[in-house]
Amino acid sequence: MHSVTGSSRADLPLDHALKEWAVAVEALEKGRTTLVIRKGGIREKSFAVPESRFLLLPGFEHQRPELIKPAYRDLMDGLEHREDSGPLRFTSFVEVVGAYEVSEQDELDALEPHHMWSHEYVESRFKWRPKKPLTALVLRTYLLPDEVVLPFRNSYGGCKSFVSLEDVVGAAGVRPALTDAEFGRASAPALSVLEGFARAEVG
Repeated sequence: MHSVTGSSRADLPLDHALKEWAVAVEALEKGRTTLVIRKGGIREKSFAVPESRFLLLPGFEHQRPELIKPAYRDLMDGLEHREDSGPLRFTSFVEVVGAYEVSEQDELDALEPHHMWSHEYVESRFKWRPKKPLTALVLRTYLLPDEVVLPFRNSYGGCKSFVSLEDVVGAAGVRPALTDAEFGRASAPALSVLEGFARAEVG
């Protein structure tokens, strides 16, 4: 198993960010998950991954405790009443280890034990724009040595998955959220299911 980018690039600057629920960012940073499942926003024709390394931009607007599995709801503490207004705050970035299309119901069912979202929520995303697959991303998370704060710009707003940053973020001094061995153990169950799925394009 290896990352798309390779560890030798882990300290290069970053200029893309994925908008992801803050609770999912917490789970990735704490090593509680290595898997996210996405389908593009309302204004996007489809979900596309422009880079194999990108920052995580926590979002608060859409997340609710009932939309995630009970085992992860403790991660919502302190996140329920925060808003998406104000500066952008980054504490981590990820490398894509694997990207896969989820196009069939049996594929979605096979992933059920390995993601953090409720069955009802994932089903609703799967059935929205049914001709478009979900994208399952296995991600290795790296923690920035200090929080990075960037000014909000109008181009970052709206219902979009990725934002292209006007300011680059340095990644020197990062450390992985999980050791190599820990990440291997955490990601192996999902990867064993996903290896039979169609690959999604990255970059």
